[in-house]
Amino acid sequence: MAKDDYFVIMYMLLKRLYSLLKQGKVISNKELQELGYNYNTTYWEYILFNMSNEGYITGVTEVRALPGSTLRYENVQITPAGIEYLFSNSMMERVKNTLKDFKNMIPGA
Repeated sequence: MAKDDYFVIMYMLLKRLYSLLKQGKVISNKELQELGYNYNTTYWEYILFNMSNEGYITGVTEVRALPGSTLRYENVQITPAGIEYLFSNSMMERVKNTLKDFKNMIPGA
């Protein structure tokens, strides 16, 4: 799987949000934007929008305007459904194993 694969991005974001939740923190808007810098805006917002619609994260709102729509995000957090998806979905397990294998292949990664 490529590092810009939908499920890889989804896994990395859910993993980060879950880690922050356990620390009693939420992801800052700046950090969320920095995560999205690696991808084109349309793709990044597509992922955030669908993760929100599927109930895996909260804090993402679609803002409609005349030229189109954009996303607003504030206090984005993982939901219980997102935590369950992170740990029980077979695709997430494949991504986790792929990333683990990749990390083992590259010294210092």
